[in-house]
Amino acid sequence: MKSHEQILGEQLTERRQNGLIRSLNVMDKLADFCSNDYLGLAKNPSLADKIDADFKALKSNLTSINGSTGSRLISGQSIQVEQFERKCAEFHQAEASLLFSSGYDANVGLISSIAQKDQVVFCDQLLHASLIDGLRLAKAERKIFAHNDLADLEKLLREYPLETPKWIVVESVYSMDGDMAPLRELVHLKNKYNAEIILDEAHAGGVYGPIGNGLAVEMGIEKEVFARVITFGKAWGNAGAVVLGSQTLIDFLINFARPFIYSTSPSPHHISSLSTTLGLLETQSDLRKKLKENIAYFIEHAKSIHWGPSKTAIQTFFVAGNKAVKKKALEMQEAGFAVKAIVYPTVPKGEERIRITLNSLTKKEAILALIKTMETDA
Repeated sequence: MKSHEQILGEQLTERRQNGLIRSLNVMDKLADFCSNDYLGLAKNPSLADKIDADFKALKSNLTSINGSTGSRLISGQSIQVEQFERKCAEFHQAEASLLFSSGYDANVGLISSIAQKDQVVFCDQLLHASLIDGLRLAKAERKIFAHNDLADLEKLLREYPLETPKWIVVESVYSMDGDMAPLRELVHLKNKYNAEIILDEAHAGGVYGPIGNGLAVEMGIEKEVFARVITFGKAWGNAGAVVLGSQTLIDFLINFARPFIYSTSPSPHHISSLSTTLGLLETQSDLRKKLKENIAYFIEHAKSIHWGPSKTAIQTFFVAGNKAVKKKALEMQEAGFAVKAIVYPTVPKGEERIRITLNSLTKKEAILALIKTMETDA
């Protein structure tokens, strides 16, 4: 009889033999082309000093200083978190918001609770794993449409009566390919077929919008979106996420979203750091401008290389095969660049790639040097 340890070990061995093993490594001394720190706020010393100063001023008014002491439905609720959620909703032009510990928790909690029996969810083929996991827990029927294919989506929508409750789940900016959802066209379809949109703004929050308040606001369709998810681990340079929507939606999630109900509330210092960052974001137009300049510069100088169609901070350099793409990533790391290979099964076979992410701190010389390391494989 095999032990539990042997069973786990055999599965790891199989993964290793198939070139699928995952491991952790530190790359903080390399030029950053793989993090989600789009505005460089995670590395911003002035922001760090402001966070420390704001929390120091707040401490005397806190009952609990180091931890929240429990879930928000038990002992973890505070005036501090209420104020942050209210300000966050106002910033994103929403009626209300609800704070989650991570983007994963927000997506799983949102989707699994609101997509119910006798409803249908139409989801883009390239949704993030957190949305897929939420859909697996949901009781609604699930239909997948080809990535950003409006004709395919409409074909599926036509199959159901108008009175059937429907959800369309998409991302503003897709995390693997870096392309954008056709949001205005999706709004047209949702109105035509009596559906509602759930929009993951993980890679758009902080980057798009007049003050970094997301792509939906930039396009003027925020009132047409039933729920938006903004995460803080990317352009915000922090951690956590909020769901934005009506007060009814937020009250529903407080009662039915299990990741929210059964998670300890973030610490007072964490909430304070988010509040400080929120206050800073709307003044960071120069960082957003610099990021967009770097994106344009990268696209202009990488024309000879096999890139995806992205016009965002996420760029993809295709190297087919897990072993080949891992080898190329290692070569680039040895050349001084922090990059990661994205392998099957995270992406389909044949679509393995080096995923490049740009940020406002990226130097043009580093961009050119990075491109040079890839030109031999173009």
